[in-house]
Amino acid sequence: MALRSFLRGMGRAAAAALLLPCLPAMASAGAGAGWLCLTETRGEGREIARLPLGPDGTFDLSFIHSVSRTPVTDSYRVEEGRIVQTRETFMAHGAGLPSIANDMDATGWRHENGHFILDMHRLTGPIPLRIQAQFKNTLHIAGTHLPLAELGQSALTLAPCDEETPL
Repeated sequence: MALRSFLRGMGRAAAAALLLPCLPAMASAGAGAGWLCLTETRGEGREIARLPLGPDGTFDLSFIHSVSRTPVTDSYRVEEGRIVQTRETFMAHGAGLPSIANDMDATGWRHENGHFILDMHRLTGPIPLRIQAQFKNTLHIAGTHLPLAELGQSALTLAPCDEETPL
């Protein structure tokens, strides 16, 4: 069960305080859309959480860029069991951020409301993440916002779950 896996890795009181306000939205959003699994990148690779995707199979990862110190949001969609990055939104160019319209797998480039937006269709495979509280790594999924540092892991891997498990 997704909630039980999450509670085991985090502590019942902390997880309940974090998730209780979100459960109705998560439960309704997960219907038929699939699941995203968060596992240890280091160690035994145990599952830390299993979260329902929204009806369109999308999720976002946001963080503070380590060089420019500005917010970045990467948008993804799960298609046929694979993760596809669909957009990167950022305010300032920095190391590792796109700087040209014809970047790899780009489908569009624009500047809106003070943000650069690179639309793309980039297959990523599982996404390994290094989690550092000062960079505010946050998973936005099915209407909820999960600060990843609160899971107590220094590294996580995000991937579509092999099987769907109801809440």
